[in-house]
Amino acid sequence: MKSNFDGIIFDMDGILVDVSKSYREAIRLTSSYFLNREVKKEEVDNIKNKIGMNNDWDATYALINKPSIAYEKVKSYFQKIYLGNSKRKGLIDNEPVLISKAILKQLKEKYKKLAIATGRPRKEAQYVIEKNKLQGLFDCIVAMEDIINGKPEPDMLLAVIEKMEFKNTIYVGDSPSDVISAKKARIPCIYVGKQKIGSKRFSSVLQVIKYLL
Repeated sequence: MKSNFDGIIFDMDGILVDVSKSYREAIRLTSSYFLNREVKKEEVDNIKNKIGMNNDWDATYALINKPSIAYEKVKSYFQKIYLGNSKRKGLIDNEPVLISKAILKQLKEKYKKLAIATGRPRKEAQYVIEKNKLQGLFDCIVAMEDIINGKPEPDMLLAVIEKMEFKNTIYVGDSPSDVISAKKARIPCIYVGKQKIGSKRFSSVLQVIKYLL
């Protein structure tokens, strides 16, 4: 599958940054609060591995599975934990990078154009970029607000492809929704995870880097 790609599109969560102690933990803590019991990490992983659960607010609400509880109430509690406030640090600061700035520079030198297609709100995606001093490395960022339909629909990837005028690109993601989205957009997908899906599959981001470089 390795080819002369004219650019690479990255998912952000689980590919560029580790969200196991941020978004995933926010899902666990929020659902634990509303279910009045301790939700296990495995429960969070299971819900996130389901197709259509790319949005973490949706995943949290689905895990709680109580129609009597308003979606906006769940979302508000989630954001309070994730973003924090003046009195308490948010989980958003627990997101170490999985691909270093130096490696991203090497990838950009080789492939010329790097882009991000993320289900995050733009403000939260930009926070990660600025905190890790990654400005200037990505030529395009398409976030939640930029499209109507999120993954597994192809809208996000198609928006990147159109904006960057890609003719032969590849997407790197870590969920079934990422793989389906790429398939619908008619581009190959490198999947990072345990399932046997994607055009190419690796168990870690490090393996992806070695493959691409």
